[in-house]
Amino acid sequence: MDKPPQDSTQDPLVTEISRLRALMDSAQSALFLLQPVRNDQGEITDFRFTIINKKLAAFVDQEPSALLGELHSRWFPTYKTNGIFDHYCRAMTQNEPLKLEHHYNSDGMDRWLTVVANRFGDDLRVTFLDITENKRIQHQLEATIHQIRNSNENLEQFAYIASHDLQEPLRKLQAFGDVLQSQFADSLADGEVDLVRRIQNSAKRMQVLVRDLLTYSRLSTQTEPFENISLARLIKEVLGDLEMSISEKKAIVKVSPLPNLLGNPLRLRQLFQNLVANAIKFQKADQKPEIQINARYPEVEELPEELRSQAQRLFLLVEVADNGIGFDEKYKSRIFQPFQRLESRSAYSGTGIGLAVCKKVAEIHGGAIDVSSQVGKGATFKVFLPVYGKNG
Repeated sequence: MDKPPQDSTQDPLVTEISRLRALMDSAQSALFLLQPVRNDQGEITDFRFTIINKKLAAFVDQEPSALLGELHSRWFPTYKTNGIFDHYCRAMTQNEPLKLEHHYNSDGMDRWLTVVANRFGDDLRVTFLDITENKRIQHQLEATIHQIRNSNENLEQFAYIASHDLQEPLRKLQAFGDVLQSQFADSLADGEVDLVRRIQNSAKRMQVLVRDLLTYSRLSTQTEPFENISLARLIKEVLGDLEMSISEKKAIVKVSPLPNLLGNPLRLRQLFQNLVANAIKFQKADQKPEIQINARYPEVEELPEELRSQAQRLFLLVEVADNGIGFDEKYKSRIFQPFQRLESRSAYSGTGIGLAVCKKVAEIHGGAIDVSSQVGKGATFKVFLPVYGKNG
């Protein structure tokens, strides 16, 4: 396609000036040139606008032509007392740009600005960017961090109470029960013996509950550094710790090749030990547990919703599948909440904290946990962990 003919009478300089003006007016930063105004002693008393873009003029709801040639103090009167004028004067004597972050809360404006000024011949070249929205987000984050710190302090206080003040009375209850059973058993009626037994069982359950709650609270209050972990070795150690349960239930555990991972070994051991222990526990009475552990890199559509915004990152998916009793997926979100149980305590022991711990550990590592299951057909727990230092 042929280009339209150019007007040969058009001054190239005028064309270039128009292009530069359009470029300045399209900028997101305020751009302007200031000419110093001096008194008889040569001291700078003000600055005059000589070049202005639309972004600057918009701060006072004007067109650039309204400010052109005017004193800076006319449109921004308090700039002489809020530090901006002094910043400009210093910039006139420097050979390098001076940068200032300033809260301009006057002249009808309440804005956070990043101001950069440097000498340009006999004039002053200035740019500033409105960072008010960034500051608002920063302040919100700081407030959130403050709340988290307060929450962590409360959790630390609770952890102390749970580990000391609550457990000591429970130990006494158990000790008194032991004394009643060993020294006064002959003088107790059958109903009284049963009552003592129930008290002891309740104290034991409470002790386990307090211990698990303490474990969960420590996940939020204690931070350990990440290190390079052999996932294969870690799973082998987990299976070693569960050797008695595996042997008792005659469980078959198959482990595919597993890669190394950056993370906290103690926390990840908690996570996978809980998943394997659950796979062994939640089985039909006449069925041998069959557990498969494997790892792969998932497709983007496999990521849980909370990780979709990080689809550019590379995640490792570790799956722990079993042939157990399974559950209805409508309860999927519920099982990861503390102390939530789908099965009765009489049928399956535990406090319901294990999967909440798994969820917390995955989140601490920047990942997530998901599950798919059918009643009577087992469950597959999916642990998504980011591969730090690599991109997908």
